[in-house]
Amino acid sequence: MGTVYNYSPFNYKIIRRKRKTIGIKITEEGEIVVISPLNIDKKVIDAVVKSKEKWIKGKLTEINEARLTHKSIEFKSGEELLYLGENIALEIFQANIMDSSILISDKLMKVFIGSNQRSKGENIRDLVINFYKKEARRIFLERTIAYKDIIGVYPKRITVKDQKTVWGSCSSKGNLNYNYRLLMAPIEIIDYVVVHELCHLRHMNHSKQYWGVVQSVLPDYEERRQWLKVNGNKLRI
Repeated sequence: MGTVYNYSPFNYKIIRRKRKTIGIKITEEGEIVVISPLNIDKKVIDAVVKSKEKWIKGKLTEINEARLTHKSIEFKSGEELLYLGENIALEIFQANIMDSSILISDKLMKVFIGSNQRSKGENIRDLVINFYKKEARRIFLERTIAYKDIIGVYPKRITVKDQKTVWGSCSSKGNLNYNYRLLMAPIEIIDYVVVHELCHLRHMNHSKQYWGVVQSVLPDYEERRQWLKVNGNKLRI
């Protein structure tokens, strides 16, 4: 939801929430979303958007270039997918089993199609995405457990979602949300997002104190953060 406004040379959407600062996000589809405090005047928002015009244009250019270079996946044997930062080849087998399954071994993703899947007409893309989501939950849970005691925080719930504009989020109730597509990134990038969200349980902002905690856990966090900014558009299937 949100109201769409025109600001030459592009349109943007404003979403008002209970927050103190104005944020700007660009979706994979090239939509510009401004997250604003509830009572901020639109003239102030316009001024912020104008100040970020160069950055916005640069991000839109990156997205358009990614669209041109991104090869559409047909989910056939021989195609490659990203998994934990590596290219793995897809192999599809008709198996004498009831339920379909997926196994990753030696840089191969083996999809065994069972009779139930064939009768229901489910497509391979759905099977692969569901596998990614399941694996993402397992890995994010492992990495969260590994870092929570180091940071000294205790999240209440971990959820894996398909989010368009964010890689992770932390609620005021202590719940963490992660984007399943991060499973395509190297583990050190996953760790960055995990630490990023866990640190919000200590500081629900991006203050100097917040980034100080992140740096104390991951001294090279800026490099990992930059990798995600540059390569995030490639993490999709």
